[in-house]
Amino acid sequence: MQIVKVTPKSQEIERICGREVAPSKEIHDKVMQILADIKKGGFAKALEYAQKFDGLKGKNLRVSDAAIAKSAAKASPALRKALKQAIKNVRDFHVNQMEESWLMEGKDGVVLGQRIRPMKRVGLYVPGGAGIYPSTVIMNAVPAIVAGVEDIVVVTPIKGEINPAVAFVIQELGIKEVYHIGGAQAIAMLAYGAKDAKGKTIVERVDKIVGPGNVFAAIAKKEVFGIVDIDMVAGPSEVLVLADHTTDPDFAAADLLSQAEHGSGFEAAICITDNMETAKMISECVDIQVENSPKKELLTKVLNNFGRILVVKDWFDGIEIANRIAPEHLEVMTAEAESMAAQIENAGAVFIGPWSSEPVGDYFAGPNHVLPTNGTGRFFSPLGVYDFLKRMSIVRYSEKAIKKNAKAIATVAMEEGFYHHAQAVLKRL
Repeated sequence: MQIVKVTPKSQEIERICGREVAPSKEIHDKVMQILADIKKGGFAKALEYAQKFDGLKGKNLRVSDAAIAKSAAKASPALRKALKQAIKNVRDFHVNQMEESWLMEGKDGVVLGQRIRPMKRVGLYVPGGAGIYPSTVIMNAVPAIVAGVEDIVVVTPIKGEINPAVAFVIQELGIKEVYHIGGAQAIAMLAYGAKDAKGKTIVERVDKIVGPGNVFAAIAKKEVFGIVDIDMVAGPSEVLVLADHTTDPDFAAADLLSQAEHGSGFEAAICITDNMETAKMISECVDIQVENSPKKELLTKVLNNFGRILVVKDWFDGIEIANRIAPEHLEVMTAEAESMAAQIENAGAVFIGPWSSEPVGDYFAGPNHVLPTNGTGRFFSPLGVYDFLKRMSIVRYSEKAIKKNAKAIATVAMEEGFYHHAQAVLKRL
């Protein structure tokens, strides 16, 4: 693994922060065509695309409860137990994020406040091509359930039958609406809804779409934002490990490779250290683990692109660089881990100490693994209950209050050129 001496202004930092997967114009055009086709052609077009791209046989786009139950029964007892515990941990964590409505009383009988309401219907995209992702269902569905969302709709490009682990989680969470469709066509169906030739609604549109997907799904989500809400347009996974002379180099190497194995080739596996000896030991451990890995070719590609051990002169520079990269996952495995973690301003999730390996957060601990990538930790947050809640402002003025304030309101309205805004309050005098 390459070792590079850096400062916060080094070109290497610019290169890491500037990484992105830019979709080709050809892919973008295909996505736009699919969106337009399903918006106009409804269920028939969605079915056609599912048959063409998602391996759907026949015309049953919806996966039956019986098919889900049959597949879920194939999950091993050990896997079921682990998934149930993960669901409990995630639920216990997210319950703490629930918001409550509130009211405040002012002078003259004025009551102001905020009313919290859940979204009614949410679409969850579950990848089904290159991988199996029951954790995706857990992390996206549980906070929605805690928020009080009534309808959760799962779309997934199934190969053969639905995966037993995914089916078990769907069953365990009580999700009833599942469709055998993926890619841009799934996003289009969720965003626009789907009617049959007679105008009957077969699939009702959703309020929000969450969950990761391939490049087609990601572009489609970006394009339908505004018609529906979305969680985020996620980029390739990334981890940044802060390491010093106390860090176990084998631990650091294993955690770097845990994100490098995702497979796009654009993942970032970055380590920052304040001494060259630590850098060399971690590099050697990475090389040994890669050499013995069944994913050697894939890991080598990722590490050549965005796998780096950055050596800084001191931790002032190290923390500045970490905050600038704003990684999806940030691990602090140093002697002063707690105090150093407190200086992190930008990251999706922070893992503190040698025993808090990033996959603990991916699967089990409870905090959400849907995290901001590509530096968006500067302004985005992990997926949570708050993403499935709406906030409505409440205004209740009394007669006394409007008569006291109408002229002031009208003065501002007239300054902005809105005559009838002014009249609407003045008529109450």
